[in-house]
Amino acid sequence: MLIMRLSGLLSKIAVARYISPYEYGIITLITISLPAMFQNITNFCVYDILSHSKEGRNYFGFAILFTLTGSVLIVSGVFAFHEAFFNFLNLPLESWKILFLAFTLFFVPTVIIADIIGLYRGQKKYAKASVLSSLPSVLKLSLILTVVCILGHADFIFVLIIFAIPPLIALFITLIKDRKIIVSSLNFTVPSKKIFFFGTSIFVVNLFGGLNQIFNKIVVSHDLGVVWQGYFDVSLTLVAILSFPLVAMQFISIPEATSAENEGEDPAHGDLNEVIRGLFSFLIFCTILLCFYNQEFVELLFGHKYLAAAGYVPILAVGYIFLFVQQFLAYMNVSSRDPKEYKPLMCVTLICLVASPLVTHAFIKLTGFLGAYISFTSFLIIYTTVTILSSPDLLPIRVLFYKIDRLIITSLVTSFFLYLFGEISFPCGVISSSIIFTLLIFFLRYLDKRLIIEMFVVKEI
Repeated sequence: MLIMRLSGLLSKIAVARYISPYEYGIITLITISLPAMFQNITNFCVYDILSHSKEGRNYFGFAILFTLTGSVLIVSGVFAFHEAFFNFLNLPLESWKILFLAFTLFFVPTVIIADIIGLYRGQKKYAKASVLSSLPSVLKLSLILTVVCILGHADFIFVLIIFAIPPLIALFITLIKDRKIIVSSLNFTVPSKKIFFFGTSIFVVNLFGGLNQIFNKIVVSHDLGVVWQGYFDVSLTLVAILSFPLVAMQFISIPEATSAENEGEDPAHGDLNEVIRGLFSFLIFCTILLCFYNQEFVELLFGHKYLAAAGYVPILAVGYIFLFVQQFLAYMNVSSRDPKEYKPLMCVTLICLVASPLVTHAFIKLTGFLGAYISFTSFLIIYTTVTILSSPDLLPIRVLFYKIDRLIITSLVTSFFLYLFGEISFPCGVISSSIIFTLLIFFLRYLDKRLIIEMFVVKEI
């Protein structure tokens, strides 16, 4: 999954250096933001239903049918109302045909792949699910490095197609390689009311972080233009490193929480909880780096022309810390308790989603580009607070904050080092702070060294 995140990041970096911010904004909107937004409709809760380790695999056929039906409706709708759609987003209407083709090529295979990943998660085949998750990003990076960087030229249309076709290639490879598993799971059982409510609860709880981000992009594109959407995407891409521990936590928490194997596990020392604390500490360290070296990271990775996005990165980084806490608490509660107890949180989620684009629009009108960042992070803080107050079981918070004083000490020492030696060169600062943070986190025993050792132990699957 780290490979997936890095491949996506490097793909954007390689392309951003060859095209203008305007072209970069169009490509990321068409092949990333819009497909991700519409995927919430096409996959709805079936991805989360498939992730249930006990019952999920029974509904794979239903999930595929549901997903394909939704995809056809959305693609048809964008085609029928393309003029209004493109004008609203300030996209060039004269290029709507090629942009629509790129959107379709990317969108349809992506939503089918999501169902297959959900099936693998429910079967607890994390390696297969992770490989399939990363394959489109790796293919995209390979195509860009092979063609764009070697030739030293990046035609806008050519880059657009390169960004659009990797999911189609990945889907084709998967259908050939794992056709037996996929075909044998195609039973068309309609989900029961209980499992459907479980999936809907998880879906709604997980919806806010990603959809709030997409809403912000759309509002920025509408209010300020595609160029500023490109800047906003750059800052979000940079903090994508923070999404690695977040996505990894989401990836394993539902299958593990719904597995009978983990019932009665010690909340302080269980394997899942040790991994979660490890991911949380990695999130904190990356946040520290982004706060001290945001300009250096943007200039190194994207170039000087994108520095307008650098100063706002720390605001997003703080928001991701709150999002991690909220998601872990919500996932563990919904997975291990009666989802009906989470109705208040589901209602709050939907209210926040409706309010988010309106508030973002208002903040942009008041404070300009900064308003998008303030709105994004403020909603994450509010959402986390509401989740804690409405949770029937706060045990996951105890798990996450177990020995938290040692993580705080580690973070303060690392931050003080970077502040004290502020003139230290960028690469040396990153390397030295990494060493300090890692040594302290294990020396103070916030994390057990067994967590690292067992990563390199090959176990029979």
